[in-house]
Amino acid sequence: MRRGTTVSFPDEDFETVLRESLGIPASWAIVFDAPLADYGLDSLGAVNLVVDLEQRFGVTFPDGLLVRSTFHSAETLWRALSELRVHG
Repeated sequence: MRRGTTVSFPDEDFETVLRESLGIPASWAIVFDAPLADYGLDSLGAVNLVVDLEQRFGVTFPDGLLVRSTFHSAETLWRALSELRVHG
């Protein structure tokens, strides 16, 4: 795992979905700007993560956000999700 920014998550539900979807134990720190691939995210996992986030937050990810850069890190994913929550 590379070093990066370990921060308090901006939203507890977001952290919970990430941990559950990626199987990250609560005792492990999630580096906010580290690649989610470092935590085991692959293309199938990304699909499952989208479904989990959509259900938890009541949003729909448009096709334009279903790209690798959205799922690069917890930080990039949080930014995309935040925009969806504000602007639908």
